[in-house]
Amino acid sequence: MFFKRSTYFFLGLLLLIGCKKDIPSRITPVDPEPIDRSKIPIPAGFKDDLASIKINTIANANEPGSSRPELIQDISGKNASYCHPDVEYFPKGFNGYKYWMVFTPYFGILGSDRAASLYENPTIVVSNDGKEWITPTGLSNPIQRRPAIEDSYIPPSGIPNQGYWSDVDWNFNGKEFELYYRGCFFSNKILRQWGAKSDNNARKLNQEAERVVVRQTSIDGIRWTPLEVVYTSNEPASIQDNHIISPSFIRNENGMFSYEVDFKPTYPSPIMTNILLRASSNGLDFTAYRNSKQVKFINKPWLELNKNYSTWHLQAAYIDGYYFLCLAIGNVDRYSSDLNYLAYSKDGIHFRVFETPLASSNVYRSAVFAKSSSTNDIEFGAVIGYKSGTFGYREFKLNKKVLEDGLK
Repeated sequence: MFFKRSTYFFLGLLLLIGCKKDIPSRITPVDPEPIDRSKIPIPAGFKDDLASIKINTIANANEPGSSRPELIQDISGKNASYCHPDVEYFPKGFNGYKYWMVFTPYFGILGSDRAASLYENPTIVVSNDGKEWITPTGLSNPIQRRPAIEDSYIPPSGIPNQGYWSDVDWNFNGKEFELYYRGCFFSNKILRQWGAKSDNNARKLNQEAERVVVRQTSIDGIRWTPLEVVYTSNEPASIQDNHIISPSFIRNENGMFSYEVDFKPTYPSPIMTNILLRASSNGLDFTAYRNSKQVKFINKPWLELNKNYSTWHLQAAYIDGYYFLCLAIGNVDRYSSDLNYLAYSKDGIHFRVFETPLASSNVYRSAVFAKSSSTNDIEFGAVIGYKSGTFGYREFKLNKKVLEDGLK
């Protein structure tokens, strides 16, 4: 027994001496930094612009048939006045260009008041590097102008509200562009005049509405079909007079889907918006409001900054079974946003949000778009929309294993 005890003692002593040799005298060993496994790692480039985007184009606030020079503004260079970006990327190019972007002129030298909304028309530009953009040959911007005051919506008060466009969004379905955007205060008369003479429009333009979502398509990005009404702010498509904010559309193997911000100024303050998911089989007839689904967030990191923050605008993307939402977050009562966050999902309903924002101040609706995909990674481009009227361009890669782990 004594022999065994002595043996254990000397073995313990040797082990202690051996361990001390690895720790230099007078140096306290540093504990490993704790890892917060609840946070998603941020890839290189996620938070940083590579360049400020330059767009060589004009903004035109004239109604059709009018060309008053004071309503035509050069918004190139230092006059940047850009808002609501959405980008389609073609690795091998499409009609000579890899990047196709739709946006609306706003902010910057145009301002952000009601008069600035006259310029907020769908505008298309192209690029081969994501940084320098021009109007494609053969296209005249904007592709749709605002209505005259007499063609705008007349509410029960009898005083017309000046109509304007906003919130452009598009996708390419393999054959054609599908461009969607939101109209405020358009009369049915002018929508019938500008729109396709279709059964769809005849069915949906049977009642005046404060707001409407429309679609145009193009096989080349230059020539566009007449307007088709998608849905309005009337029941049953929406809760009556809902603002149907920032609708964004994606296609995948299961059909077509739209995400939008559910907002009315009459909601209790502080307004905490919801995001609705609608579905469609033809890109024109979408789920009615009361049959739509509500997006659920696994986490809401913006509430740690301000408990009154909520989603104001959004943009959606889809690739390889992943749904992405680029969220413009802020105090919705002020009709604005302050930050951009990126969220993702595998089912299109339950979204995990990157805890680190894409942009932390002075931002509005922004857009992300897939550039390439492999077994392990998805490479993204992003256009960050600033409330100064400028766009920033950035690139980053998301690792699929990291995305999967974040949903566990």
